[in-house]
Amino acid sequence: MESALALFALLTPNSNPDFTLLSNPIKEATQMNKQPLQTRVAKLLALAFGLSCIIAFCQTRANADTLTITGTSDTQDPLLSSLTGQVGFLGQAFNNNFIVTANGQTFDFVFGQFTVGQAIGDGDSGCTDGPCLPITLTGNLTSPVGPLSFGGFFEEAEGGGSRFLSVDWLTGSGPFAFTTVEGGSGTFTLELLDPALMINSTASAQLYDQTARITITSFTPGAAAAVPEPTTMIMLGSGLAGLIISKRRRRRGDV
Repeated sequence: MESALALFALLTPNSNPDFTLLSNPIKEATQMNKQPLQTRVAKLLALAFGLSCIIAFCQTRANADTLTITGTSDTQDPLLSSLTGQVGFLGQAFNNNFIVTANGQTFDFVFGQFTVGQAIGDGDSGCTDGPCLPITLTGNLTSPVGPLSFGGFFEEAEGGGSRFLSVDWLTGSGPFAFTTVEGGSGTFTLELLDPALMINSTASAQLYDQTARITITSFTPGAAAAVPEPTTMIMLGSGLAGLIISKRRRRRGDV
């Protein structure tokens, strides 16, 4: 804003536009008729240029693109290598829109739900004395198109009337290329986040969300039109007020 006003003052050293005259066309015409034609033209051009600079400096480009993710996760009941069939995974369809503005952004959504049944005895999958049990969850993306596969290990244990389940995810899927309706493009990867320890101490199966995370690994914004921010009018008004105040101060200095 200060740059625009400085440029305006530099290019029009002898012009002294009076914005207060805009509300009184008769008075403005009378005063302008007293001025040489060249001075009047220079003043009007300077005023138009100053307003254009203020508006240009107040505008920003809208470089936000919409990433649409749709697909499904597969149901597995029971999970592979589950001790007693009391642990499964409930797949689901997902449809999400995310606003992408920069490389490195992350977005989370629910990929599906673990079903953890009631404890029926005492047992342990062996993470303490041996390797944890392998787990694989799968699914498919339909927008953009691509297969999903996630690998890791889970610890399943029960005792004291409770069933416990923890998961450690090691591999994700991608990268996937995407385009947006705004004309943008980029790539992202998809991974599953390790859930908190799931504990079921009830007499029925309980559901626990499995969260997926999208990470934007590259992004080129679309060619969006320049759109004023909500503060544009406030900034423009402030600029005009500044010009008027400066005009009045100069008047007082001439008295």
